Amino acid sequence: MTVFKKQFATADAYEDWLSDASGRINVLAITNAPHVFGTGDRTHSGPVTITYQTNDRSLAPPRSLASKIIQIAIVGALFFAAFLLLVSKL
Repeated sequence: MTVFKKQFATADAYEDWLSDASGRINVLAITNAPHVFGTGDRTHSGPVTITYQTNDRSLAPPRSLASKIIQIAIVGALFFAAFLLLVSKL
């Protein structure tokens, strides 16, 4: 299982996402978790960060553009090295 970290701006967004993803994730840690009703009158402030494991690729955060560019550059460099190797043998 792969470990991911996701941040939510509000507790409502976190709870909506969690209800949609229930059964497909294993929650490892919650930072700045919202309070359960009846435990106090403190209001929730700040973003909620969750660390979770999943095998479901639809719940994985999207890869950044920088990582895609690096992957393309590595593949391009390998093809260029193979081309130079073939040309040097002729």
